[in-house]
Amino acid sequence: MAKVSVIIPCFNAQFYIDRCLTSVTSQSIGIDSLEIICVDDASTDNTWEKLQQWEQRYPNQIMILHFDTNSRQGTARNVALQYATSPWISFVDSDDWIEPDYYQKLLYCGEQTASDIVICKTIRDSSLELSFLDNTKTGEPNRFMVIDSLEKRKLFLVLRSMDSLACAKIVRKDFLLENQIFFPEYLTYEDTYWGSLLHLYTNRVYFLEETLYHYYINEHSSVLQSNSEHHLDLLTVQMRLWNEWEERGFLENFREELEYDFLHSCYLRFLKVLVYRYQTPPLSLFLLLQQLIQKRIPDFLNNSYLQQIEQPDFYKILFQAITLPMNKESFMEFTTSIQRIGM
Repeated sequence: MAKVSVIIPCFNAQFYIDRCLTSVTSQSIGIDSLEIICVDDASTDNTWEKLQQWEQRYPNQIMILHFDTNSRQGTARNVALQYATSPWISFVDSDDWIEPDYYQKLLYCGEQTASDIVICKTIRDSSLELSFLDNTKTGEPNRFMVIDSLEKRKLFLVLRSMDSLACAKIVRKDFLLENQIFFPEYLTYEDTYWGSLLHLYTNRVYFLEETLYHYYINEHSSVLQSNSEHHLDLLTVQMRLWNEWEERGFLENFREELEYDFLHSCYLRFLKVLVYRYQTPPLSLFLLLQQLIQKRIPDFLNNSYLQQIEQPDFYKILFQAITLPMNKESFMEFTTSIQRIGM
């Protein structure tokens, strides 16, 4: 039985999928230890043909699924998870690639510590070739965290100890299923929702201080496109996440911690999108953002973490802007100052 189910959503990935799958099928742990599930999300190029070739090459290790309608990465990952049979789950994006010993190292750490999640470091890589690092170690010591109390959980949440990426980690399948941790479907920016639930449920996490995952800087990515309607998905995902916190009862024990997280993951992140992903930042979307924050966290300035945790001075101005009336002129001055100073 394979030890890891590798789930790879693919959309118009004809120029990248060979590099990705070469790095996965060449793992030092051996191809027989992997179950590779590729989901073609209604590609309009030759992605499906390439996936068929890979399936023919590795019929016992590679399974391919095809969507007739583009449904986004979250849907592809959720569907593939239903087919996964291995005890560990790994998500890899089709334009990314991994170091040759990625699974060997992550699995060893996970099995030795009985972790729910094992995380490694990523590198932003613009290379068009399949290239590997001469030295993957960061120089920092590995860390193993056990979150076994309310206070530890609060600290874990406030420090945002894990990133929210689906990639660059392996997760126990039974942990995901038992806690009903899935991705929001038909939306971009789905990782923040999923990553938040990981923070709320995991009890044992291993941080491997090695750079083993290559995150390709793809200028055609949905989240990097200018003026794209997909950017509104970030707000939709955050609203669903807030509702999920409420329905699962997390706001009872972790309200201040989750409010603090929401101010960063929703307000600051969407503000950054407005400033850097729109040729002319739309005032209407900022006003909507203000309303969303004020409705859910009316007394946000009294959040104890906002007062206790050191913030960049400029962030204080950004948070205060949530309550300020804005017209087109004042908003343009505000966004111009952000572009000048940087976030």
